[in-house]
Amino acid sequence: MITLMLASALAASAAASIAADSPSSAYMPGVWSLGETKNCEAGPAWVFLADGYYAEVTLPDKGPFATGLWKDEGKAIAYTHSHMPFLDMMSANEMKRLTVEERRPDKLTTRNYRGVVRTFHRCPAGTLQAPAGQEAH
Repeated sequence: MITLMLASALAASAAASIAADSPSSAYMPGVWSLGETKNCEAGPAWVFLADGYYAEVTLPDKGPFATGLWKDEGKAIAYTHSHMPFLDMMSANEMKRLTVEERRPDKLTTRNYRGVVRTFHRCPAGTLQAPAGQEAH
């Protein structure tokens, strides 16, 4: 009986450890301001959509200026990146990675493939707005 309880406790501990090291599909989706300090009122941001797309915008209501695909791999965020006016649209984009250096609920610190630190700060829902005069689709 004691052996069974100990085995169950060890299995639960291992499962919790694996879960802590694995990315959560609910972590990334949302609006993230980009920069050393959080600025959800104005400035550059990436909008991560739950279906694996993202858009690069300027808060509160400009863009998109770039788009791509993303996937949270745990220790890295894999992504493609294509800028307006999408001159590269006829060829597949290379998958790049942002290496995760720190991951908190409200902040993600990464380093890009060139070694440059990219810091993201989670913004509240409703931060991104439609441009003035844009009709609903």
